[in-house]
Amino acid sequence: MHVSKRSAALAAAAAGAVVAVTALPALGTAQAKAAHLSTPHLTVTADKSGTFDLKGPRHFSAGRVDLTLHAKKGEQEIAIMRLHSGYTLDNLKSDFGTFGQSQDAPSPDGIAALNNIVKHTTFYGGLDSGAGHTTVNGSVVLPKAGTYYLLNDENGPGADQAIKLHVSPRAGSRTAPSVDAKVTATNAKRFGGAVNLPAKGTIEFTNKATNSPHFLFLMHVKKGTTRKVMVKALQSPPGQPGGPNIFRDGSVGTDVLFMGHSQTLTYDLPAGTYAEVCFFPDLKTGMPHALMGMVRMVHLK
Repeated sequence: MHVSKRSAALAAAAAGAVVAVTALPALGTAQAKAAHLSTPHLTVTADKSGTFDLKGPRHFSAGRVDLTLHAKKGEQEIAIMRLHSGYTLDNLKSDFGTFGQSQDAPSPDGIAALNNIVKHTTFYGGLDSGAGHTTVNGSVVLPKAGTYYLLNDENGPGADQAIKLHVSPRAGSRTAPSVDAKVTATNAKRFGGAVNLPAKGTIEFTNKATNSPHFLFLMHVKKGTTRKVMVKALQSPPGQPGGPNIFRDGSVGTDVLFMGHSQTLTYDLPAGTYAEVCFFPDLKTGMPHALMGMVRMVHLK
């Protein structure tokens, strides 16, 4: 779900292409190797109008799915999500609209709508192209059979395109990509894991929190920027005279990951100092986590 990088975000949906394995052969036989599956790859190209085109299968078995996002018009976001029984895309759109109407000063109805989304959906991650970063890759894990949705999350879940994807029961294993570093989100609304990340490479982001969804957004900032300065900059109104001039070109991120889920993110950014931030709204107050201190300074080398 994206509520602008100054507010919050929420969304995601997942993918499809049926791979059939009729029986699991004895371990060690030639047939057993067939249980190791190729990974479905979904490629989304967002044109200058914001409409996106999907290439790749829409039917496949549960497990890892590779994603590529080509953004032709500034920042674009895609997300992978599943609706729980009895909850519809119209419900999602309505709840997000109720929350979004009051996001600057969330009303009780807005907070209730946000919690309703979290209660009735599961988001498995996605990709945010950020600024000055036209192609980004990653992978998500869809753990079980069911109907998923690949969402255009530029304007929040349910606001734009939603492509239905059909996932059949797990039929074998898929190779997990190698990663250069790992980052986690915690119950304390803080980031953990490596503080030195690749400027060009693949990282794994895991939401280890049990109390809230989170996402990871990397923002390039001036060398020497401290966490305190970064939080102050985020809390300052946009364009405020005398505000800290710390932001630099280069950013990228995941979409929202619900509790207990992981995804990979592959990117190519300028080396330097970055802030890890999460703008998902707090489930009690609606305040973006970054404004509550969910900011960590890291180095891309």
